[in-house]
Amino acid sequence: MMASDLPETWTAELILKGMDRNYMAGLCLCYSRRMMAYMQTVKFLQAKEREYFDTLQFERRIKSYLAGRYAGKRAVSFLIGEEKPERVLIEHGIFHQPVAVYPGSSKVQVSITHCDDLGAAIAFPEAVPMGIDIERICPEKKDVLERQLTVREQDLAKSIPFAYETALTLFWTVKESMSKVLKTGLTSSVGIFLIEKTEINDRVIVSHFVHFPQYCAASFIFEPYICSIAYPKRAVWETGMVRDLLDDLSGLLKGGRV
Repeated sequence: MMASDLPETWTAELILKGMDRNYMAGLCLCYSRRMMAYMQTVKFLQAKEREYFDTLQFERRIKSYLAGRYAGKRAVSFLIGEEKPERVLIEHGIFHQPVAVYPGSSKVQVSITHCDDLGAAIAFPEAVPMGIDIERICPEKKDVLERQLTVREQDLAKSIPFAYETALTLFWTVKESMSKVLKTGLTSSVGIFLIEKTEINDRVIVSHFVHFPQYCAASFIFEPYICSIAYPKRAVWETGMVRDLLDDLSGLLKGGRV
């Protein structure tokens, strides 16, 4: 964890076992209820990031930008062994996707998400494209989320052992995480990201795609949030580490200790 004037952070190293070698990925989550804690992360922004940041006017957007950038810089620096997160620049790509730029020749990229007071990012080698998304479970969004699913997907959501509103949010994060792998976000039709089936193993929900059979997404429920990470199906990794980390964070959130 960082000093007390900064958001609380949690990091984890993920080992992805490929067909012929292992790959490493870095996960970082940050959280603070205090806007001032996120304002302390402005010092990690580079000039290009600061130029964009200075155009932001609304507190919610300011917080989400800082949460995402802080988590992204911490995830990348953690993975590449860089002691100073401020040396990592996170630019916008053509689809507004994050692009990590940093000293050295390592080919590492990053996926970023933010929700409420929470920021998260996963840094990964370009050889193993990944995407992450976190959403709050909001029953009032039920109708909106339901309209994004086919009838078959709605039936699938009703068949898994969670409240229907939870399943709808889960499927949304699955699609969002996959869209980040493609670096388009949901500027593409959500119909492209049709979910074929789900499997549940030790509270980790794994979803498979109709049109992207080479990928899957692991989802974790840590109320009131859901986190999904999309990754190549051939890359096997220990999802329990992320589940346990998010369980710990959920406990802290419920206890009001962060």
